[in-house]
Amino acid sequence: MRTTLRNARRTAGFSQGELADAVGITQQAVSKHELATSMPGHFSTIRLYERALNVPAADLFPDIFNS
Repeated sequence: MRTTLRNARRTAGFSQGELADAVGITQQAVSKHELATSMPGHFSTIRLYERALNVPAADLFPDIFNS
């Protein structure tokens, strides 16, 4: 199964709100990132996701890194 932001969040045991707090963004932003209706606006946000979830950024956001 492909690693997605949602799968990684669930595996790490975070709710959307908890992950939002860890990354410093809103729960709504996490939801939009999971649904791919929006991408993080700053590379630093991607790195914070990567650290919080312990998953490489290229796995979390393949559309950005594997284009």
